[in-house]
Parts: sequence; structure tokens; C-alpha cells
Amino acid sequence: MSGAQVVGLGLCTPIGTSTHMTLASLRAGLVRYTRTDVLDEEAEPVRASRLSLLDDALTRTERMVALARQALAGVRPLLAYLPSVRVPMYLGLPEAGLGPQVEQEALVETLLAETEGRLEIVQVHAAGRAAFFEALASAQKNLHSGRAGALALVGAVDSLVDGVSLKAHVGARLHLGRRNPDGRIPGEAAGFVALARPGALKSLKLEATGVLLGTALALEPRPFTQRGPSLAEGLTEGLHALRQDAATGTRRVDAVFACQPGDSFWATEFSRAYLRNASLMPEPLRVHVAGEGLGDAGAGAGPVMLGMALHRARWRHAGTRRTLVYGSADGGRIGACVVEMIRSTREET
Repeated sequence: MSGAQVVGLGLCTPIGTSTHMTLASLRAGLVRYTRTDVLDEEAEPVRASRLSLLDDALTRTERMVALARQALAGVRPLLAYLPSVRVPMYLGLPEAGLGPQVEQEALVETLLAETEGRLEIVQVHAAGRAAFFEALASAQKNLHSGRAGALALVGAVDSLVDGVSLKAHVGARLHLGRRNPDGRIPGEAAGFVALARPGALKSLKLEATGVLLGTALALEPRPFTQRGPSLAEGLTEGLHALRQDAATGTRRVDAVFACQPGDSFWATEFSRAYLRNASLMPEPLRVHVAGEGLGDAGAGAGPVMLGMALHRARWRHAGTRRTLVYGSADGGRIGACVVEMIRSTREET
């Protein structure tokens, strides 16, 4: 296999402060939807998927810092495999627009301090739900070229449940409520994925859980922010690129994992892109949407969905191996990847 190998995963979400807790909660169908102190135009509390361990008064950046620190703990032990090298990190963050601006410098400084200078921030992608996939593409390119060495971290974090962000949802009439039954539930999440260069596993003495077969990026000319019907041109283009990739287009995926909230706009987008790329899609069609368990986790949904793709197959659907994971940002940037599970030797014995 020539794709980058997934050798580590760290997650923190409202349904679990570790990878194991998050994935087990998703498997069990648990949610953490709660009524907040922010009221909408009907004087009804805005609902959110919020980590209850964090103080409700924290700002967006403060919540993101706390989530990212906890998620980073899940992959930090891997840095010991390269004791004399700074490991490159590629970070996905929210897109500009809804909610307060994120203090990137404070977030990055915290991550660097948390690893005692063992990380090197190579690139930050502020692209919302597409950010994680843009970071994946950058990391995979540098791993193949040798610029990233043997190991790289790809992460993403977002929070849309602070008071200011919730009020912004109300002002934009995006939240799920009496006047908007087609709305979304704001959420939050953070995750980090450790990728190893193809061929480096033996020297690192690590075991892979999956392989990244391919990534694709695209831009939607008529995005959600224009408030018109979705024509799915961008997602169609991204999925077509994966179909044309020799590593991913030779057979169907076994499942589709979408980083989207529950708005009908995204269902229409996927339906139209699906019909134009039917040869890539699973039969029968299986789609899992992040909004069902996490709410709208924004940029943070990407690593959670990738982790679920690699581990959900160990719980059910024994034949499931290859998964399409994609994310479409409100502003139109789109990212997608195909990841294949690798069954560990411990599972086979």
C-alpha cells in the first residue's frame, strides 16, 4: 500500500473525552444535546452538543484550546518514537464567518507548549468542515516527498457552542427551533490523526489501523452561504477526482461518512453528487452523518468521522473495509478522502 498509514488517533467530543469513549458512545447512539441559556426569537433555549466538563462561560477559543489539549493527549505518546526530531503538524480550523474569530496564535502556542516543543506547525487551514481534509492533503504530499520525515500529525478543532456563537446562530436563523425545523444543533469537537510515511512502520515499530488511499479538494461555486438550492457541483468534482484516482477508483467504498449537520441542503448536495458518482458508492448505500451524534462540530468533525471509519468496521459489518469521508464547508470549500481499514495482527490471532 502506497498511501500514508494511520498509526494513531486522539479525540475529544461532548460524548467522550478520549478516543475510546467517543467511538463507544457513537456506536451506542449516545448524544449530549442540552438546552443552553441563550434564547431564540421564540424565547426558547437554543440546543447545543456541548462538553459539560467545560464552563459555559468560556469563549470559543478557550473551549477549542481545552478540547485540543485533551485530544492531543491521545497521540502525544507517539512523539517518543522520534525523540530527536520535531514532528510536523497540519491543523484544520473554522472558516471565517459564523461566530467570533478564533485566536489562532493562542491555540497554536498551547499545542506547542503541551508537547514541550516537540511539534512544528507547518500549515494551518481555516476552511471549516473541509479544513481537516486540506490538512490531510498537505500532510500526505509532504510525507511522500520526504519533507515531513517519517511521521506527521493532522488535527482539527472547532467549537460553535459558546454564548457568542450561539447568538450568531440565532441571528442567522440557523439553529434548530420552532421557526426553523430544518436547522442545525451547534456542536464542538477536536481530533488528531498520526500519519506515517509509507514504508516507515517497520523502523518506527508501529502498527497501522488504516491507510489513506487518496484525498481530493474542490470548491462549490454556489455554497450554502448564498442560500440557494444546492447543485452539488463542488462535491461532484471532488468525488469524480477520487473515482479517477487509481488507488481509490478501482472498486466501490463500503460506507460513506459525512461531516455535515442535519440541514436538508446537505442531503440534497450528497444526493446529487451521489447520482453522478454512483460507481464509487456502496451498494446498498450506507451513510452516517456527523450531525446525528455530534451536532454541527464544524472543522472538528473530520478527525472524528475518520476515526469512526477505521473503527466502526470492527463492531459491525465485518466486510466493511473502505470508507469515503467528506466535509463541505458553509463557504464552499470541500474535502474528501477514502480510507481503508487494516485489520491488526492481534485481531487475527
